[in-house]
Amino acid sequence: MAGPAFYDELRALRLERLLDAAVEIITEEGWDGLSMTKVAQRSGIPRQSLYKEVGTKAELGDAVVAREAERFLAGMRDGIAAHPGSTVDGVGAAARFALEYGETNALLKAVLSPGHDAALLEPLTVRPDAVLSQATRAVADALGDLPEALVDTVVRLTLSHLLQPTVSIDEAVARIVRTVGGH
Repeated sequence: MAGPAFYDELRALRLERLLDAAVEIITEEGWDGLSMTKVAQRSGIPRQSLYKEVGTKAELGDAVVAREAERFLAGMRDGIAAHPGSTVDGVGAAARFALEYGETNALLKAVLSPGHDAALLEPLTVRPDAVLSQATRAVADALGDLPEALVDTVVRLTLSHLLQPTVSIDEAVARIVRTVGGH
C-alpha cells in the first residue's frame, strides 16, 4: 500500500504549494490581485490542476483561511495544553499565542489593511462556521471544564482584540484572564 500513501503525500504537498503561492500574492497585491493564473505560475502547478485541487478563487480563499485558522487553533490548543493544572493560565497562553501570531501574520495584516477586499475577511467575521465555531469547539475541547457561554466569550474577546486591537497584547491577555478568573 505504499502507492496510495505516496499520492496522498504528493497531493498534500501540491496543496501546500498552492496555498503558499496564494498567500504570497494576497500579501503582496491584495485579494483583488489574486488570480488563478498567478497562483499557477508562482506555484509551478498547472492551472487545470489548481482548479481540480481547490476549485474557484473563492474556494481558494476559503482554503487559505481554513489553513491559517488551523494554525491559530493548533497554537491555542498547545497554549492550553501547556498549563494542564490551570484553566486561567491556559486561556491566557492561548490568547497570547493568538494575539502575537496575529500581530506578525502577514496574511492577516494584508486582509485587515485599509482598502482590502472584504471577501477574504468574510470567513472571520460574517460566516461564524468558518472560524468562530471552530475556535470555540477547539477551546472547549481543550479546556472541557468551562461553561459554553464562557468559552464563547473568551474566543470572541480574543478575536475582537486580534481584529481591532485597542490595547497592548499584555493588557488584552490580562482582560481575557480576568474574565475567566472572575467566573
